[in-house]
Amino acid sequence: MTEALNRPATPLRLTRPVLRQTTLTLIVATYIMLVLNLGFWGHVARVFDDSPLQMAVFGLAFWALTVLTLEFFGPWRLQKPVAALLILMAAGAQYYERNFGVVIDREMVRNVFQTTFAESRHLVTSGSIWQIGLTGALPAALVFWPRVQRLGPWHQLWRWPLGVALAFALLAGALFSQFKAFSAAIRAQSELTATYQPGATIAALAKYGKEQWRTADTVVRPIGTDARPGPRLAAAQKPVLLVIWAGETARAQNFGLNGYARDTTPGLRERGVINFADTRACGTSTAVSLPCMFSALPQADYSRAAFLGQENLLDVLARTGMDVQWHDNNTGDQRIATRTGWSQVDATLDPAACKVECTDEVFLPLIEQTMATMTRNTVLVLHMIGSHGPAYYLRYPQERAVYQPECKTSEFSACTVEQIVNTYDNTILQTDYVLSRSIDMLAAADRVVPAMIYMSDHGESLGEDGLYLHAAPSFMAPDVQTKVPFVMWLSPAFRQTMALDDTCLQAAARAPASHDNLFHSVLGLLDVTTSVRDPGLDLTAACRTAETG
Repeated sequence: MTEALNRPATPLRLTRPVLRQTTLTLIVATYIMLVLNLGFWGHVARVFDDSPLQMAVFGLAFWALTVLTLEFFGPWRLQKPVAALLILMAAGAQYYERNFGVVIDREMVRNVFQTTFAESRHLVTSGSIWQIGLTGALPAALVFWPRVQRLGPWHQLWRWPLGVALAFALLAGALFSQFKAFSAAIRAQSELTATYQPGATIAALAKYGKEQWRTADTVVRPIGTDARPGPRLAAAQKPVLLVIWAGETARAQNFGLNGYARDTTPGLRERGVINFADTRACGTSTAVSLPCMFSALPQADYSRAAFLGQENLLDVLARTGMDVQWHDNNTGDQRIATRTGWSQVDATLDPAACKVECTDEVFLPLIEQTMATMTRNTVLVLHMIGSHGPAYYLRYPQERAVYQPECKTSEFSACTVEQIVNTYDNTILQTDYVLSRSIDMLAAADRVVPAMIYMSDHGESLGEDGLYLHAAPSFMAPDVQTKVPFVMWLSPAFRQTMALDDTCLQAAARAPASHDNLFHSVLGLLDVTTSVRDPGLDLTAACRTAETG
């Protein structure tokens, strides 16, 4: 009895369950479909709301597709690592879809690969870590817990193709049982496949990888080889300076000049800029819109491969002898300035503007330095951080936080829509402040002939229809992500030198415009003679006066 009492207690051990290989695959597929595809099921319920049978069969088809994916990519000992990876992939995609309305497609994958640390860290919040950890990391770790009864390597030679074939047969059988209804739904309702995880993410990665491979050794075709200064530019008595502000995430609907309820652009209004109030962007992300803006390609013909396959606006301008500079406070030049060069701004330009991250005020000393030292015609492209989210509160100093209360976090779930909109509107006020100060600096210059253009790359969703941020696929992109602000300011000296009629330009600004116009309008504005300029897309073409200045 005493010995029994003194015997050390046997430690409690959890017995690892033993599963067949197929059983583990079916469990993982079921978890992914039921827990990590809530957005997908929401669209399925909406599309097939009048037919529960079709809803069930359609869901069965995509469950079979998940099994097929696990079987195809995870044979034998690859099963657990592949299953864990797909769970993490689906959990991450679902978090950003559910919280921001983000859909993972090729352009979103490009954004991920091209983002900076400063930009990406704002998307990694305590909420994202907690939710992705609970629904992704923990289940992925549990995949490695059970022991799996596996057939030997020789048996895998028939088991793997058999598993793939059976899953494919179930997928095909389910789809073809209601083929007419399902094929019509998939064609008409792109969000069905766009929200299915991990399939949508795998497809996006494959498309991005294919595009990168195809464009790796692209031969760049020269354009505008006949470009030269026109008579007005050649006759200019002083160097001409055009500042092009490439805006970030500013949407037209919150621009005071465009009739927004708040006057978020008081400075630009006072300075009498030419405002193109109805301007549409080429895309909904920087990786698409920015290259498209500077390309000669219209939106209808634009693709990443086509853009990389020919020169762009900066190349044509440089060919005329202009000094073309690109300075960046964002994610880089997106391969626009590959041949002309670019630089990243930092705190050495203005420490006060870079207390946490650099606001766009950091560009102002650069403009001043350029005006003081330039000796030839110059185009200064300034790629702004603008209104980039979700950390809107970092885009302006606190003294310009006019609209209160703010959302002082990157985690939108911790803020009301009112706070998010207030903070976003403060970023537009900051952009107005920076542009207004730059206009004042240019207007005071006595050794250059200055002009300025501001055009945003894309807009932003602020909670409308459950969407936040940007980069929505074209099939579902709302106007708030595609309509952007676009303004010009021309000094009296510039208008006289280039023989441009301000009244005519103000009238032209009332017509619809788009990113397609930038390439041709800059060439026209600067009086660059070249066959690549399309007068039909040059917003200044009809506004030349008879005088040459």
